[in-house]
Amino acid sequence: MDAEPHAPSPHRPVPYHLPPHDGVVVFDTETTGCCAWDRVVSLGAVRLDRALEPVATLHLVFDPGRRCHPGAARVHGMSDRFLALQPGFADHAEEVSDFFDGAVGCAHNLSFDRRMLGGEFARLGRDAPWRGEHCTLRAWRAAHPGARAGLDAASAAIGLGREGGLHGALEDAWLAVQLLRHLHGLAPASARLHGFGNDRAGTECAA
Repeated sequence: MDAEPHAPSPHRPVPYHLPPHDGVVVFDTETTGCCAWDRVVSLGAVRLDRALEPVATLHLVFDPGRRCHPGAARVHGMSDRFLALQPGFADHAEEVSDFFDGAVGCAHNLSFDRRMLGGEFARLGRDAPWRGEHCTLRAWRAAHPGARAGLDAASAAIGLGREGGLHGALEDAWLAVQLLRHLHGLAPASARLHGFGNDRAGTECAA
C-alpha cells in the first residue's frame, strides 16, 4: 500500500456523517463466499480515536468449518488446508468483542461485512459488539456522485492501492481508514500491516 503522504482534501462537511463516537473500528472480512451460509476466514480491524488517529490493529484468521468457494479463494489466496489448521471464530469472539468495545463499526460496503461478522456473533448467541455504524462506500458516493465507489477505485482516486494482487482483510481495512480520513479532510495515516496474530500454521498458505 502506498504510504507516501498526500495533501488532505479541503475541509467540508461530510455528506454522510459519522455518528457521535468515542472511537471507530474500521474493519474488513475475507470469507468463504457471499451467501448467508458462508463464513468469515479472516478479520482485519483498525481502531481509531475521536480524532480518527489509529491506536490499535487486529488481524486474525479462522477455520470456517467449510470449504471456500473457488472465487473467494482466488480473492484472498488462502487454501482450505491452511484454514483448517486455524482456530474457529468462537476461540476469538471475546477478543474481537473487546477490540470493538462499543465503538462505531465502519467498513467499505458495510452491509456485507456487518452481515458476515455479525453472523459469526449471532451463531454464538451474541450481539454484534459495535455501537453505531458508518459506511465509507456510501459516504464516498455522497461526496463524489457518479464516481466509481468500489474500494479499489476510491483508493486509487486518492493515490493509494494494495501492495499485491490478493485481498487482505487488514490491508483493506487500512484503505478504508484512509478513505474515512480523506472524507474528513485528513491526510493519510501511517499504515501498519502485519500478519495474522493467531496463525497456528506459522505461515500463510496460498490456495
